[in-house]
Amino acid sequence: MHILELELLILLPLPPLLPLLPAGFIGSPKMNFLSVTVTSVNDSGTTVKLPGDATVTIPVKPGLSVGDRATLGIRPEHLRLDRVTLNGEVLVVERLGGETYLYIKIAGGDTLIVQTDGDNPSRLHDIVPIHINGDLCHLFNQQGEAIPKARRHHLTLDESHEQQYQHRLNN
Repeated sequence: MHILELELLILLPLPPLLPLLPAGFIGSPKMNFLSVTVTSVNDSGTTVKLPGDATVTIPVKPGLSVGDRATLGIRPEHLRLDRVTLNGEVLVVERLGGETYLYIKIAGGDTLIVQTDGDNPSRLHDIVPIHINGDLCHLFNQQGEAIPKARRHHLTLDESHEQQYQHRLNN
């Protein structure tokens, strides 16, 4: 990637439909990605099977079919340790004052980064419940393209900013 293109990525408002590659390096820590399999598709969204056989429904427009492989993306600050979607073992506890990052190994060997409160009591090798809210997830097809959300983010009024972004990149 040329330096000018990288500057454009940083300076321009980013559309909500980021491809998998840039979505993975925007933010710190980076977005978590999980390989998933589509189990159902309907008007309310696409349900996917997570590692360890749990499922979550992501409110996206139809675009995948039952049996398709996909990638689920979720930011560390959107994962919670309050209800169980899946369990995992704490491998690293990174205490940074007001926040703590937990690196948690889940079924299948994937590691998720969970951002939690600075006073979180988790310790090395604890088994912790992880809750994944499908409304906060992103879904990518096998080509790395984002599946559009079924409803727009409440702060996004229309598609004009996305069109401006695409126009600037194409010129």
